[in-house]
Amino acid sequence: MDAPAQLEPIERASRDELAALQIARLKASLRYAHERVPHYRESFAAAGVHPDDLKQLEDIARFPFTMKDDLRRHYPFGMFAVPMGEIARLHASSACSRPTPERA
Repeated sequence: MDAPAQLEPIERASRDELAALQIARLKASLRYAHERVPHYRESFAAAGVHPDDLKQLEDIARFPFTMKDDLRRHYPFGMFAVPMGEIARLHASSACSRPTPERA
């Protein structure tokens, strides 16, 4: 194990410091999705939450999950958070495909 002085600051952070960092980053991610992806804006509104409602880590339970059906309805183009011209690569998964009569 490295001596504490050789550790990165985040590796020496207290539980409160880690929680504050997690909340700040999670709130930034929620805000980014809310501002840029209509599906998330609508989903948050339907759940009665806004990114600013995240005050502590437990508040994440109030935010809706992205469900498989959400991906089926919106993926990929309805989930973009940047203009199409900024997309460098697009990955897909068969798990997001629409059911065919044989698979339904």
